[in-house]
Amino acid sequence: MTASNLAIEPVRGSSLSSVDGTPQSMEFNLFKTLDGLINGWCERRALRPLAYLLPAYSGVFVHTDQQFQLLEALKNLNRLSLNHLTLEELRLVTEALDFLDQRLRTRVI
Repeated sequence: MTASNLAIEPVRGSSLSSVDGTPQSMEFNLFKTLDGLINGWCERRALRPLAYLLPAYSGVFVHTDQQFQLLEALKNLNRLSLNHLTLEELRLVTEALDFLDQRLRTRVI
């Protein structure tokens, strides 16, 4: 089994995989970003970031509370794993956090 086999496919039409009205070349894909981070952490055996993210990341977000759990996991990962992330990983985690926060904020308000 390779790390690429562990990636979770996004659900078609999921609002978390793209931004409405944004050209496809510019959209942020949350699932692709998180899958890439998880695969990279598995390859280098970075257990702490995996411990924060995996419990909240099922890959299928049917309910809003699951999305809020992922948001909390990203916040904790961003805040508590600074010594365990590269600068690029920290940038990607921050982008994912900001993207999900914005998506949830527009839904709740």
